[in-house]
Amino acid sequence: MSTQQTKSTAEGTEAAHLDQVLAIVRAALGKPGLTPDDEVMDYGGTSLSVVLILSKLKNELGLGVDLRALDGSVTARSLVRASR
Repeated sequence: MSTQQTKSTAEGTEAAHLDQVLAIVRAALGKPGLTPDDEVMDYGGTSLSVVLILSKLKNELGLGVDLRALDGSVTARSLVRASR
């Protein structure tokens, strides 16, 4: 597989998960209008809501998140990028 194909596959996987992760983040915060780049903490998120989101990602989507990869930024997009 070429580098371009690998990059394309990674982008496709990210896009596929982004809608699902965004739905979980929106539900956890009760904020249906959140965008993929909105910071969880800016919209009433707490450490407890982040733990809830991480738990739902694991249980519902099978996604584990490397917390170190978040680098302090918790958005739907950063969660997808930090997932494994």
